[in-house]
Amino acid sequence: MQKNIIAGLKISISVGLAGVLLYFVFRNVEWKEFWERAKTVDYSWVIASIILSIVAYVARAYRWNILLKPLGYDLKTSRTTLAVLIGYLANLALPRLGEITRCGVLKRNDNVAIPSALGSVVTERIIDVLTLFLLILLSLIIESDRLFTFLETAYQDLNIPTYVVIAIIAVSILGVVGLVLFLRRQNRLTGKFAGLIKSFVAGFLSLKDIKQPVGFVISTVILWSVYYLMSYIIVFSLPETSHLGLGAGFMLLITGGIALSIPVQSGFGTYHGMIAGMLLLYSIDETTGIFLATLLHTSQLIAIALFGSVALIISFIIRRKSAIKTTK
Repeated sequence: MQKNIIAGLKISISVGLAGVLLYFVFRNVEWKEFWERAKTVDYSWVIASIILSIVAYVARAYRWNILLKPLGYDLKTSRTTLAVLIGYLANLALPRLGEITRCGVLKRNDNVAIPSALGSVVTERIIDVLTLFLLILLSLIIESDRLFTFLETAYQDLNIPTYVVIAIIAVSILGVVGLVLFLRRQNRLTGKFAGLIKSFVAGFLSLKDIKQPVGFVISTVILWSVYYLMSYIIVFSLPETSHLGLGAGFMLLITGGIALSIPVQSGFGTYHGMIAGMLLLYSIDETTGIFLATLLHTSQLIAIALFGSVALIISFIIRRKSAIKTTK
């Protein structure tokens, strides 16, 4: 009962925060002008972006397979793709729920231990954060002037007390020290809980034991290249943004990546506000910026809802067939 209440509160807070952010983003929008934009959209680019997303899902699933193999799980990419898609679908309900959900799907369909799978997912997310960081550095070279202007505009009124900075650094150092000590002494742990912890750590450290490092790198490059294309090609769907160059595509990618990493319900509000704010640097007016952000965000939600639902149905069929075989 208590768990249900806590889960309900998390969802309520996340949805409520998303609603507040959306209100502040859209409060000054001229709705007549906003809907006029919809009549000028070339939706073929939007459809192309949605179709292209399939490549990203498969690339992520293939990369996850590489991390799972050192743990003793040699799965087909089709199986992990189902889990990835269902995980994305779960994220629509609650931020970060998808990571646990996709591990649960693999547990039910392929008997993959959840702690091990979750540890590998954490490793995967760390790789994504590092990749995003590298892309930000690349953007410093490609669009340095605009990026610095964006950061100054976004954070010029942010005044963080010194003690908060010191506290963050101290907690980070203690966290690293604690992790190192734990890894050195984990073999001394006993009991069921210790077994779960060890499985999680094994999954987390699976990167050092992968047998296909080249495949891991290539799948990561493909994944983020597709993310880039998914965002960039949609700028051609609007006459007002069709002139934006490749550098703007990088800015869309990193800004969207940062916005979606914030734990707000499916990026509602944060994504729209940050993308629209970034586009002001390219002299794209606020209404057009918010409309393009809405187009980008909605296309991603449609892709997740469409492919995730199909994956959920297929997963149910697989489980049903497995149950029938077991009873025979």
